[in-house]
Amino acid sequence: MLNNKYTIDLLAGGIDGLTVCYDIDDKFFQTIDGLVAHGQIQTTVRVEAGTRTMFKLHIHSVGWVSVPCDRCLADMQIPIDTNDELSVKLGSEYSDEGEVVVIPETDGYIDTAQFIYEFVVLSLPLKRVHEPGQCDEATLRALNSHLASLEDDEDDD
Repeated sequence: MLNNKYTIDLLAGGIDGLTVCYDIDDKFFQTIDGLVAHGQIQTTVRVEAGTRTMFKLHIHSVGWVSVPCDRCLADMQIPIDTNDELSVKLGSEYSDEGEVVVIPETDGYIDTAQFIYEFVVLSLPLKRVHEPGQCDEATLRALNSHLASLEDDEDDD
């Protein structure tokens, strides 16, 4: 998929030191089925060529994403500022297991979109909740009413 704007041709001349900047928005997140559906992120990918077949991609993303609150399920914005590295090697067939992503040498390009997304999601806190008093009150009331009826059912047993 060479027309993808997130694709980097590792066999191109002068690849060492190449820096590519992406403005990532809702359209990007909607093409990837996952936790994040909204956000504004500026991502910079810098290529470092170690050898003719080994590369390191330095990926810096800064901005925000919107994810559901774990408590009330209303969307909340979480700031993003992450620096990551991706080791890429040209080889015989694609492999994304272990420390190094292997790209077929016959292709010679890597689509960075999924990796950018994964690094953003991995930077999110494990517990994603609004600050005290910021949760959606209607949802919390509904959840509390169900909690009360569950406790009543347990008391009957």
